[in-house]
Amino acid sequence: MTREERLAKNEVLFRDVNERVREISEDTWSTSEPVEFLCECVLTECLERVSLTLAEYEGVRANPSHFVLLPGHERPDIEFVVAAGDGYVVVEKNDETKPLVVDEDPRS
Repeated sequence: MTREERLAKNEVLFRDVNERVREISEDTWSTSEPVEFLCECVLTECLERVSLTLAEYEGVRANPSHFVLLPGHERPDIEFVVAAGDGYVVVEKNDETKPLVVDEDPRS
């Protein structure tokens, strides 16, 4: 496994945690209320939070190669910013790491 693939696997781990947060939250929050999600960056020690509504989170999850991060946590060697919101950015994996994260997508 390449270094880039290992980094992408870290983001997949945080995405999996956030999917569980979404499952729990959709029973108690409206789609317009902000929910605290984990930053899905490559740093396994990062426990920073990003605040998105469930509707915003679903917009990110609509593409299995997209992840939500705090601004400044993106890694240009494996991803690029495709959107920005209030206090977060959405990144898309590059061609090398995209197949790995798509294969690991719990919604696929």
